[in-house]
Amino acid sequence: MAILRRVVDSDDAEMPPEAARAILRLRFGAKDRARMNRLAAKNRDGKLKPNEESELDNYIRVGQTLGILQSKARRSIRAAKASARDSE
Repeated sequence: MAILRRVVDSDDAEMPPEAARAILRLRFGAKDRARMNRLAAKNRDGKLKPNEESELDNYIRVGQTLGILQSKARRSIRAAKASARDSE
C-alpha cells in the first residue's frame, strides 16, 4: 500500500475532474458489504477459516486501495475548483 500511496500522492498530475468524480462513485455493493460484515464478525469471534481470512484480507486491501484513490480524487477536484477560481 505504501508504494501505491506514493504513486497516487505524486504531485506530477492531477486527475481530470470527470475521472475523479467517477472514482468517488465507486462503492462496495450491498452483497459485498454484507459479506464483509459476516467475515468481520467471525474474525472478532476468532472463527475465521483460512480461506475466509484470505477473503477478508482481500476486502481490506481493496477498501484501502479505494480509499487512497478517492482521497486523490477529492484533492484533484479541490485543485480544479481552486484553479478555476484563480483564473476568473
